[in-house]
Amino acid sequence: MALSLWLGAVSFAQPTPNTPPPDFSPRVFEIAGELRCPVCQGESAAESNAGIAVEMRRIIAEQLAQGKTEAEIRQFFVERYGDWILYEPPARGLTLWVWLSPLIGLGLLGYGLWRYLARVRARVQAPIADVSDEEIARLEAELQTPERKS
Repeated sequence: MALSLWLGAVSFAQPTPNTPPPDFSPRVFEIAGELRCPVCQGESAAESNAGIAVEMRRIIAEQLAQGKTEAEIRQFFVERYGDWILYEPPARGLTLWVWLSPLIGLGLLGYGLWRYLARVRARVQAPIADVSDEEIARLEAELQTPERKS
């Protein structure tokens, strides 16, 4: 009985995931949500429970308490880790190619499709002058149904 009461108390004492602890404001998690966790795969600093992500949230809370803006805090992490730390890196330099590559890919696909359809259309509309009279007569003979032949 005491064990079940203790287990029940322990289960209720666990913090629910993705809710800010009482010592961090939701604004800390908003800013941390825009930053990658440096050691986690595909998790933001707000979602991760890794030590470095917890430290990043603490630094964000500290800098907010000092009166720094969100842009200044993001810049602090960019100076430390580079543009990679941002979930939405700025569109400049090498990352500009990453932003533009889907448009370039769609443009190349559209150009290839247009060239293919133009070639097919030209083949369909090509004059039949290249076909000899003998071939035309043979084709007409093959196209006649058996009822027409008789």
